[in-house]
Amino acid sequence: MTARRTVADRFGRFQFATRLVSDSLMVLLAWFSSYYLRFFVFLDGEGDETSTLLFSVLSLLALIATIFFNYVYKLYEPNMTSNWRVETGALVKTSVSLFVTFVIFYYFCFNLKISRVHLVMFGGMSFCFLDIGRYICNCVFASHIKAGEFKANVLLVGTGKNIIDYYNATLTASEAGRLRVVAQYLGNDVKGIKSIKARNLADAVAKAKADVVVIAYDDENSEMKAEIRKEALELFEQQVYFLPDLPKSYVGTTISDFHYIPLLEVNCHDFTFGKRFIKRTFDIISSLFGIILLSPFYIVIAILIKITSKGPVLFKQERVTRDGAVFNMLKFRSMRIDMPEQGGAHWTEENDPRITKVGRILRKTSLDEIPQFFNVLMGTMSLIGPRPERPELVEQFEKEIPGYNMRHRVKAGISGWAQVNGFRGNTSLEKRIDFDLYYIRNWTPWLDIKIVVLTFVKGFVNKNAY
Repeated sequence: MTARRTVADRFGRFQFATRLVSDSLMVLLAWFSSYYLRFFVFLDGEGDETSTLLFSVLSLLALIATIFFNYVYKLYEPNMTSNWRVETGALVKTSVSLFVTFVIFYYFCFNLKISRVHLVMFGGMSFCFLDIGRYICNCVFASHIKAGEFKANVLLVGTGKNIIDYYNATLTASEAGRLRVVAQYLGNDVKGIKSIKARNLADAVAKAKADVVVIAYDDENSEMKAEIRKEALELFEQQVYFLPDLPKSYVGTTISDFHYIPLLEVNCHDFTFGKRFIKRTFDIISSLFGIILLSPFYIVIAILIKITSKGPVLFKQERVTRDGAVFNMLKFRSMRIDMPEQGGAHWTEENDPRITKVGRILRKTSLDEIPQFFNVLMGTMSLIGPRPERPELVEQFEKEIPGYNMRHRVKAGISGWAQVNGFRGNTSLEKRIDFDLYYIRNWTPWLDIKIVVLTFVKGFVNKNAY
C-alpha cells in the first residue's frame, strides 16, 4: 500500500472506529441511566426483572437507530478538521429523530405501553452524552494530528501565485498538523522548499514520497505540457488537485460535468424555493411570537422615549436587503432629532453626543431593534441574516471590499452569525463579511435556531454596541 493510502485510509479507519465506539457507549449509557433513574430512583421505583430484560433488548434498537441516524446525518465521514459545533448541530437532528422513532415504535408498533418519563429522559440524555463523546473524540483526533501521526506529504507542481498562496495556507494552525509540503516540481518560487528534478511526474511523486499532488500555473506558464496533465490523471494512488486561475469564489464552488466536459461554477450557492419557504415560515412564526412576547416592552419603551426627548417614537431608515432592494427599517428612536448627522453616513461611535440617555440603554441592550419584528412579518427582513447597511455605505463597501455584494443573496436579518460571534457595530467589516458569507454557504434551519439561542445567550448586550 502506498503512503497516501496509508495516511488517508488509516486516519479514516481510526476516526470511524473511535466515533462508533464512543457513540455506542454513550447511547447505551444514556439508555440505561434514564431507565435506572425512572424505575429505581424516581416515582417510587417500580423496576423488576421483567422490565430490566425488556429494556435490555430495546437498548439494541436504540443503538442501531443511533448509528443509522448518525450515518444519515454524515457524522461518520472522515474529516481531519472536525468541527465540534457542526457535529453538535447534527447530533440535535439525531436526538430528535431517535425520540420520534421511539414514540412511533412505543405507541403504534408495540403492545406494551412503555414509560413516557423514560422516553423523555432518554431523549435529553442521549444528546448530552453523544455530544460529550464527540467532544472527547475530537480532542483525541486533534492530539494525534498535532503529533503528526496523520500528516500527508504534499508535492507542489508548477509555479505562480496560486502555488505560493496554497503553501502559505498549509502553514495555518488548522492545516499545519495534517499537511507537510516536502518538495516542488517544475518550479522553485516557494522559499524554503526544495525543488526536485525528475524524469516525469510519477518519478517526482516517488522521490517526494507524496500523498498529495497540487498542480498550478500562472498566466506566464499557461502552456503546461499535455504530458503533465496526462500523467496527473494516472496518479490514482495520490490525491491530485488543480488550482484554477480563477477569481475567488465567495459563496461556494461546484464542479460538475456537462456532456463529459468538466465545469467549475463559482459563487454558486443559492437558496432554493424549498429553503426560502422553510425560512419564511420560520420568520412568520417567530416574528408573531416575538411581537406578542415583547408587547409590554413596546409600550414601556415608547412611553420612556416620548417623555424624555422630543420626536417620534419610531425611527425609519433606508437599508439594503436581498437582491439590493431598499426598504425602511424600523427602530426605536435613540438619538436627538435636533442634532443632524455630520459628514455623511457613518457608524455610531462611542460617547456619541447625539444619543439620548434612554437611547444609550436601548442600544446597549439591542432593545432599539425589536420593532424590526414587524419588518420580518412584512417580509422585508428575516429573523436571521446579515445585518442591513444604508445604501450609501453599501455603495462604498461594494467598491472597497471584494465579495461584499454576495451578502445580498439573502434577506437582511435582525441577528446574524457575525453578530453572535462578536462582530457588530464598529468592528472589522472584513470579518463580518466572512461570517455573513459563511452563513449563506452553510445555511440550515438548525443554524438559524442555533443563532437564535446564541443571540439570547450573548447577542443582546455587546461592548461594541454604541
